[in-house]
Amino acid sequence: MGNAVAPPLAQDKKYVKAKEFVLYLFAVFFYTNMTGMIGSYRSAYLVNVLRLDQNQVSLFNTLVNIIPFVLNFFITMYIDGRRPGKMGKFRPLALAVAIPCGVLLVLSFWAPPALSGNLLLVYVTTIAVLWAVATNFGDSINKVAFVLTPNLKERDTVISFRSICSAVGNSAPLVIILVIGMIWKDEGTQYIVGAALCGAIGTILMLVGTKAIKERVAYSSEKKNPLIGIKDVLVNKYAWVIIISEFLKNFRQIATYMGVFLAAALLGGTDQFLWFGLPTGIGTAVGMLAINFLLQKFNSKVLYIASGIYSVIINGIAFAVGYIYFNNPSTVLQIVFIVFLFLIGLQFGASNLLPSMFQADVLEDIEVKTGGKRLDATLPFVIGIFTMISGTIAQALAPIILYGDHSIIGYIQPTDLVPEPEQSLQTRILLLFFYTVFHGIMMFLAGVPFFFYKLTGKRKETIHNKVLEMRAEFEKERDRKSVV
Repeated sequence: MGNAVAPPLAQDKKYVKAKEFVLYLFAVFFYTNMTGMIGSYRSAYLVNVLRLDQNQVSLFNTLVNIIPFVLNFFITMYIDGRRPGKMGKFRPLALAVAIPCGVLLVLSFWAPPALSGNLLLVYVTTIAVLWAVATNFGDSINKVAFVLTPNLKERDTVISFRSICSAVGNSAPLVIILVIGMIWKDEGTQYIVGAALCGAIGTILMLVGTKAIKERVAYSSEKKNPLIGIKDVLVNKYAWVIIISEFLKNFRQIATYMGVFLAAALLGGTDQFLWFGLPTGIGTAVGMLAINFLLQKFNSKVLYIASGIYSVIINGIAFAVGYIYFNNPSTVLQIVFIVFLFLIGLQFGASNLLPSMFQADVLEDIEVKTGGKRLDATLPFVIGIFTMISGTIAQALAPIILYGDHSIIGYIQPTDLVPEPEQSLQTRILLLFFYTVFHGIMMFLAGVPFFFYKLTGKRKETIHNKVLEMRAEFEKERDRKSVV
């Protein structure tokens, strides 16, 4: 079984010590610094710095979705098919890839000057694939939240704060790039310096934080067939609720792809993306805190559905405010628009936090129905099959929508002669439409499947209590075998 935890399981007992909790959150925060750097600026790096054309970027986006997914199949088989060791199931994986993640982050924003054309495309694609593989293992730092404690309320608290730190950490590169932009005006220099800072600090804190934590959820010592684990996920109706929701939600990648280009078009440079990302990031953190309070009065299902309705309304109003501002600029409208970015971020709090709780609940439902199988990697992998499909479509369409001869938006790509081209009013409005209205619609649709989700209230508690009983039996069985 491997997770050496002797104390008996108890619903009211607190397992995670304060120091351990803080160091874990630091590890999560600085790990998402690294992933946030990629998420926020890689698209702009490819388009504005490397000057890849529309077809190259679409091909790149397609390959870095499909190839890592195929590799992730074998990674998933490895994670859920092996027995946990003395350090647990996820900690060794996070420790193993901490340094590679830091190195690959830097290489993601640096290319040999001699490379061009197809050779340059091969290079950036190879680095992106390696980065995706490394972070497939690195995301183990997030999965640790599921196994730090057998206490249901404590687990949900850990997941909540982990999600808050992840959201804030994901936005931190926006501040870093803004500060760097005050020193270096060259966009390429901003990215490589920012990547070096995020990579170095992220690697160190990931190592320190991962070493400080302890996995406490007991596993069956039975070696599992990962392929059967996939079947166990696919026959679970509540897993399908999450799968369909995440499939739809992942189309918002088209919206997020436009963010850095909208900032450049409106504010004069990608380093100004902070003024879009920061209000949204603060709103996300506040939204997560609010969700924790609201969970005392409403169940997660109701809150997620409500957040989808809220998203389509608030994004629609934000678009209207931005539209008026673009046609009649004023400081008041600018401030109002920033306030609405904060209000949009409140919904992100729900869409970032609640799915992790849903997955934790489904994992326990599967654990009960299968007699003790923990499919911590398999469930996200199966979900990932469908998000890979929608993400690949979204990432392939995004550059086609953005720029090129037949684009919808008509974004003008920078050149050596015109490094900061003026974007038309129509381009700005269309960028805003995809960044707000399109995003709101997808989040609304993502909430619809949860009308069929039933793992709430007493049913959720009953399943969790059954899981505790099963894990206690695993502990007793392990102790009997150790005595013999």
